Amino acid sequence: MFAMLRLTRRKSTAAVRSHAIRFLAGAVLGLGAMPAHAEDRTWSARARTAVDYLDAQWGKPADWNGVGGWQRFVIVDALIDYERRTGDRRLSPKIAAAVRNRAGLALNDDALWAVIASVHAWQVDGDPALLDYATSTYRRIVTTYWDDRCGGGLWWDPARSYKNAITNELMIYASTQLFLATGEGSYRDWALRGWSWFEQSSMIGSDGLVNDGLDAACRNNGQPRFTYNQGVLLGGLTDLTKITGDPRYRAVAAKTALATARGLSTQDGILREPVPIGADGLSFKGVFAFHLGHLLDDMGEGPERNELVAWARVNADSVWRVSASGTRAIDSDWAGEPSTSGAATQVSGIAMMLAAGT
Repeated sequence: MFAMLRLTRRKSTAAVRSHAIRFLAGAVLGLGAMPAHAEDRTWSARARTAVDYLDAQWGKPADWNGVGGWQRFVIVDALIDYERRTGDRRLSPKIAAAVRNRAGLALNDDALWAVIASVHAWQVDGDPALLDYATSTYRRIVTTYWDDRCGGGLWWDPARSYKNAITNELMIYASTQLFLATGEGSYRDWALRGWSWFEQSSMIGSDGLVNDGLDAACRNNGQPRFTYNQGVLLGGLTDLTKITGDPRYRAVAAKTALATARGLSTQDGILREPVPIGADGLSFKGVFAFHLGHLLDDMGEGPERNELVAWARVNADSVWRVSASGTRAIDSDWAGEPSTSGAATQVSGIAMMLAAGT
């Protein structure tokens, strides 16, 4: 997948704060009269409608039209999450076929997406071949592509041209998921090692947002802070608190999630990438929403969680509107600007609906 684009716009802190206050107040007022259990059922029903549209428009054996490589595994994870949250398992055969389709994987981050989805699918159906693939692929990557350049970290590509955020975030999350699945301490050790390096890598800004990667001098390269760079970090840090009992990891995740909601949104609070994106980027917001949902599952009640839930529901409402209440495709721009649609954008919207129902 692509590595870098130029960041072309930033928001001032004051503008972000005023926008956040305005849209979150409206969200809370608009949803406050509905009981929480009714709200959850609403989002589950809407997600089901969107899943039906996905299958009817793009579903095919072992894949989805217009999707290839790493995005296949993002869809698999989102649909496994959909099954877990709703109990609707009608797409289980298609999910099982897709996770075993490993065509189009070229880079280390591509392979790590497949590792993670394979662990999740193994937890569903118990096929030892899925766990064998995940553990052997993971082992090959961390033993081959972690080195001392920049003090540590995984290389993004076999040519060793770039150390970036997403590859190392995926390594942390794959490590925590493998530990939680198997109980093997080496995975916990790699997760902690990965986070220790990532935390001091300079890729995390003072506002909590993560940029795309490092330059030749091993410093923050100033490239965009894409939404998926924020999302995968939430997953790994949420797991680290679960594994270690130390709340500081989840606190960093909450800071990044709030920074994303406040700093990577339109004036109306709708999540948007900081720069125009290509086909790979059509899955980015869905990756963030997937991990946001899991962070919200684990966060205690309080103002930070309330803000994030309200923001997620503002976005999910906008997704529902742009899809004309599920009767047309979910576009890549949730604010309603003319944009691209396809299986990847449909699943991104589904993931935000699921997060809104947490």
